[in-house]
Amino acid sequence: MDQQPFRERGFTRFRKLDIVQEELARAIEGLGPEVRFNLFAFATEVHPWRKKLVPANALNRRSATAFVRGLQPLGGAAAAAAASAGLQGSAGEREGMTNTYAALLAGLGIKDPGKLDTTTQGATEFVKGSGDTLFFLSDGRPSVGELVDPDDILEAVLELNRFRRVVIHTIAIGEFQKDFMEFLARDTGGIFMDLGR
Repeated sequence: MDQQPFRERGFTRFRKLDIVQEELARAIEGLGPEVRFNLFAFATEVHPWRKKLVPANALNRRSATAFVRGLQPLGGAAAAAAASAGLQGSAGEREGMTNTYAALLAGLGIKDPGKLDTTTQGATEFVKGSGDTLFFLSDGRPSVGELVDPDDILEAVLELNRFRRVVIHTIAIGEFQKDFMEFLARDTGGIFMDLGR
């Protein structure tokens, strides 16, 4: 990873998670009081910070920042190191796989896509109370979940989002094929950002 751009922005730690935590903390602090938001951490499973969107008041921004700062890496090098030390077996490695599809559904407010009729405008009622903008950040390619192939995920999310028209901004960090994230942002009116390796 080219550390210079991050040094210029005041970063002193350069692990992917450190950068993500700092970027998210800065974004959360920049939210205005009129904004309603939620956060979803994901690997194999999706873990919401709150059950629904909440106002971006000072208390919620502090709580969300604490949630972000408390995130720990799963899978990848962390799981491999733990497994080699005898601390976790293959179950620990499975916990750190990337369930992109489930994370995107959670961000869109969709609990069960099978119950959602995307052919009618009534589809918007099923996800009432979810946001109008989604920021999707990932450091790896999809590796587990109902859909794993990036093309299948893109097609399904675009279909589920057809009437909702949620703008999806994507942020990639790490070494993996990022075309999927570029297309997802472009096709939903969002912006793709590559934070590098």
